[in-house]
Amino acid sequence: MITDRLIMLPDDEGFYEILNGSLPSDFNGSQCVVQRAGSGLLETVSFDEAIEYALGGEYDLIGDEQDD
Repeated sequence: MITDRLIMLPDDEGFYEILNGSLPSDFNGSQCVVQRAGSGLLETVSFDEAIEYALGGEYDLIGDEQDD
């Protein structure tokens, strides 16, 4: 794992493990948390937005990106 830099990039080993190791700072328990395609960042969204995320195809893109 890279430890000599202050900024990690998505291609760095351990990026997603560290990124997904904690919830976003604005999470208060009443929202859902999704991982955005393209950036891999976690984001808090409403329940309706989470359904759109899952059924609209963005969730499927996450798996495709991690397979590459």
